[in-house]
Amino acid sequence: MKKPDKGIFPVTGMMCASCAATVEKAASDTPGVISASVNLASSEISVEWDASVTSPVAIAGNIASAGYGMIVEDTAEKALAEKEKIDADAYRRMKRELVAAWVLTLPVSVICMAHIHFPCVNYVLMVMTFAVMAFCGRRFYSSGIRNLFKGHPNMDSLVAVSTAVSFLFSLFNTVWPDFFASYDMPSDIYYEAAAVIIAFVLTGKFLETRAKHNTGSAIRSLMGLQPDRALVSGPDGQVLTVPISAVKPGDIVLIRPGDRVPVDGKVVSGNSSVDESMLTGEPAGVEKSAGSRVSAGTVNLSGSISVEATEVGQATELSRIIRCVREAQGSKAPVQRLVDKISAVFVPAVIGISLLTFVLWMTVGGGNFPLALLTSVSVLVIACPCALGLATPTAIMVGIGRGAVNGILIREASALELLAKIDTLAIDKTGTLTEGIPQVVDARLSALVDDRFTAAVKSLEERSAHPLASAIGRWAAGRLGEKARDFVGLQTEFEYFPGLGIRGNVGGLSCWIGNGKLGESVLGKLPPDFVRLAEEWSSEGDGVVFAGTDNEAAALFRVSDRLRDDAEKTVGELHSMGIRTVLLTGDGLNTAKHIASAAGIGEIHAGLLPSDKQDMVRELRDGGHFVAMAGDGINDSQALAEADVSIAMGGGSDIAMEVAQLTVVSGRLAFIPQAVLLSKATLKVIRQNLFWAFVYNVIGIPLAAGLFYVSFGWLLTPMAASAAMAFSSVCVVMNSLRLNRIKLI
Repeated sequence: MKKPDKGIFPVTGMMCASCAATVEKAASDTPGVISASVNLASSEISVEWDASVTSPVAIAGNIASAGYGMIVEDTAEKALAEKEKIDADAYRRMKRELVAAWVLTLPVSVICMAHIHFPCVNYVLMVMTFAVMAFCGRRFYSSGIRNLFKGHPNMDSLVAVSTAVSFLFSLFNTVWPDFFASYDMPSDIYYEAAAVIIAFVLTGKFLETRAKHNTGSAIRSLMGLQPDRALVSGPDGQVLTVPISAVKPGDIVLIRPGDRVPVDGKVVSGNSSVDESMLTGEPAGVEKSAGSRVSAGTVNLSGSISVEATEVGQATELSRIIRCVREAQGSKAPVQRLVDKISAVFVPAVIGISLLTFVLWMTVGGGNFPLALLTSVSVLVIACPCALGLATPTAIMVGIGRGAVNGILIREASALELLAKIDTLAIDKTGTLTEGIPQVVDARLSALVDDRFTAAVKSLEERSAHPLASAIGRWAAGRLGEKARDFVGLQTEFEYFPGLGIRGNVGGLSCWIGNGKLGESVLGKLPPDFVRLAEEWSSEGDGVVFAGTDNEAAALFRVSDRLRDDAEKTVGELHSMGIRTVLLTGDGLNTAKHIASAAGIGEIHAGLLPSDKQDMVRELRDGGHFVAMAGDGINDSQALAEADVSIAMGGGSDIAMEVAQLTVVSGRLAFIPQAVLLSKATLKVIRQNLFWAFVYNVIGIPLAAGLFYVSFGWLLTPMAASAAMAFSSVCVVMNSLRLNRIKLI
């Protein structure tokens, strides 16, 4: 079966949780759409669809019929640029409407509240209020009434109905002032209520829009790291400035000091230091020379370098990070799905409560029509579910953005919520707890080890596929230094002995490299001091390699995969946070014990196959633990998939990073406690947002309905209700933005 297409598209026109639900339903109802998820905070929709049945254009058409816009462009950058333009125009228009609303509303409010009378005062108020509604608040009526009749009422519907009822009742009393008076009923006017509701809601939306703009700053800053032009070396040696879209794999790109790297590639000439902090979080420059890899978005600090482009455009690491962050910000945490269900039924329920309030005041309340009208309108206004709809996505969005700019790439919103709950961290050894690069840390050498022997070792190990061969090859190359050029091109013959090592002849010198069994098979017996030292090193968990000629054992190498510098400190921080650490490794028990002891990990499971690691994670979960797994290799992918939260270490296998919900881009263990702290802070903000959003409605709706009016005389007017509603939404967004200022370890 063909894999479905997937994309994230900006959406315009959404103002509340009900709007988001309407857009989501319109997209989901399009034939061929497999799933659709709307993020109100970022105003984006993530869609999966069957390309043989539908297309983004068709989905956008269905969303347009619901009264909203979905932007479809060739690239994410173009789509976001178009959305930014539309949003900027809408922001300026909203600002004009807001100023006009208050200019007209303030006189209406003063005249009504101060009971100022002059000829035709009610007609003046009617005209001014109608201007507020028609010019400043027309968006509420065009969207709200349409969605009301379609059976998907939203916040605009509540504002439209409440202000229209207030205005029409006032209009009736303006034209026929004696009608209600003839029935001994007050014939009051509520023009100021209609005008003030629109002014306050617009104020709230204006402040909310400005605040929400900051929640997307992480994506904008990441996209700003991608240069739009590059210097490319032409076939005749000329250097041409071309758009980044014109650069192809294989092109040679010139990068000057101070320039951002435009592509992923390999340095072919030149030396420089490159700031890779956008990938690793580390501010120190990384030295680059011929053969070194560079990534798009990093900054060339010193010398000029020429780079052969390997990945360009959407294939670069920077584009992958941007894509992952956008998808994560668009995904939904478990708590958000519950809030979405509540928001979807909230507006219809509020309309029902408003009608019930009106009926009860007209019957049980003694037929007080003005009070019935005021309370029912107040219920409509105060219960707009904006704060509820923004509570989770704004916090998730800011949290994921904060992680991204600090080298913590969160692929799923659920990981950000669930990471705070972990009590156990299972850690792979090689490449996660250790550096994953074996090194010769000690050597016992006889007088036979001269430059010629060292060159022979280097030549043989370059042809070996053994995991420790590269370490010994690097040792030999380092020992020779510039002298290595004197031994280039030596005729080399070698034979591989599985499980033992290699023998060969390099430039006439016969030698062997391998374990003790290979040495004994060649020499009959190894030197006792070599054997004792080998046993000592092996007991401490390190690899041991012998080397010699046909007549003598010449060298003994101690090879170790060094513990990461921050491993011991990180494990200590995790323990202080109440998180238990467990080492899972395929290595032998001695090696595992040595590494675990150095890192401060007490629980060890060694000699594990990939399926065994998965079984251990499942066993920990079955024991009632909430488990995170950190690994970097293909052999960790099963365990990563089994864990409650999966963490991939950057620089590891693509498969591990694809499976994991969270990637530490730099590969540094110290970022794991930071991610846990970020998760806990985000979860705390979500709880605060939801608490105040729910409390606001729990207190506000009964107060607006007049439940406490008879006993205490407490009554929330429509004007106060609209101000409270606007204030609650702004508070939720501002509270979420606090995550940008929290201190990580």
